[in-house]
Amino acid sequence: MATRSKLSSPIFKAVHPGEILREELKERGIKQKDFANSIGMQKSHLSEILTGNRSITPQVGDKLEQQLNIPSVDWLNLQNQYDYDVRCLKERNIAEQEAINKLNEYNKIFDVHILLKRLHITDTSSPEKLKIIVNRCNIKPVAEMQLLCEGAYKKSEKTGTDNRMLMTWMLLAHAASKSINVSGVYNQTDIHKLVGELCCIFHQNTNTLEKVSKKLSEYGIKFCVVEKVNKSSVDGYSFFDNGVPTIIITKRYNRIDNLAFTVLHEIKHIFSDLIESSNYSHIQIENYSRKNKEEIEADSFAANALIPNEKWKEAPAVKMNSFQIQKDYSRWALSNHFNKWIVLGRISYETGMYKFKNDGTRVIR
Repeated sequence: MATRSKLSSPIFKAVHPGEILREELKERGIKQKDFANSIGMQKSHLSEILTGNRSITPQVGDKLEQQLNIPSVDWLNLQNQYDYDVRCLKERNIAEQEAINKLNEYNKIFDVHILLKRLHITDTSSPEKLKIIVNRCNIKPVAEMQLLCEGAYKKSEKTGTDNRMLMTWMLLAHAASKSINVSGVYNQTDIHKLVGELCCIFHQNTNTLEKVSKKLSEYGIKFCVVEKVNKSSVDGYSFFDNGVPTIIITKRYNRIDNLAFTVLHEIKHIFSDLIESSNYSHIQIENYSRKNKEEIEADSFAANALIPNEKWKEAPAVKMNSFQIQKDYSRWALSNHFNKWIVLGRISYETGMYKFKNDGTRVIR
């Protein structure tokens, strides 16, 4: 009869040696009453052993060896293993419950279920789930966790945003940044050169996401797309990940003008507003406003980078007619080597006019 190693860890349940003895008696066709008499034990005591309510002592082990020819040491090893497994299960249950309690507390701040699903964390224990999301998402202890944005982000004020869901997406962004490597070294003085090269990519709009990612990597900046979660109308997010500047976007609108504006908006935050030495700049989510100084400056920077203000002043003056505006400004964009949708996107941003005819070229290519 084989015994398990004392170092083995219980997977499903602790097996009492009484269960093994019961099966042994059944296999040999020995009745419990007769066996109790043969070893000089009360039937009730044997019944307690067989049901796992009484331990096998050295004396009982010796009697079992005499009657069944199974070494006493094997029975005692089984009993020791059972006692060890029971302790392990108790500790595991305590750890499981503690992890469940912490996950429930975190769930008040962000959606744990969505986070686990998006990170493909499924068949594992609660302590392991907690460990993984803490390590991969830069999650602080529950007591310290606040609804703060560690960095800067661009989101819509027109669409309702749930702070809890926004925090969920931000944690996914931090998790995604961990797998990104950059080829270059970040230098704050490179902003104008980088912006010029990015604008060329945006206006050409060919293999755009791949080119943007590669270009930012060359300048020591992480970049990737993380799909938004429901009720989080966020476009972009920027922060320093262990000293490396990072831009994460959602591609919420698959439009070249939105992508270009968002990336350059976050570029402004990285080079001007975020503090590298402290790894982040706090912006409280519930008080986010596109009207604060940093957001106004980032918007202005992005617009001027894509279409210099001096050049914008030369744009044709037309009546507030969407058809005529689209026609004239598309022609003007072509003559100045601008992407027409970036031009029309600026008009939409400044005037609130969005009803332009979609010809299929606005998407990110």
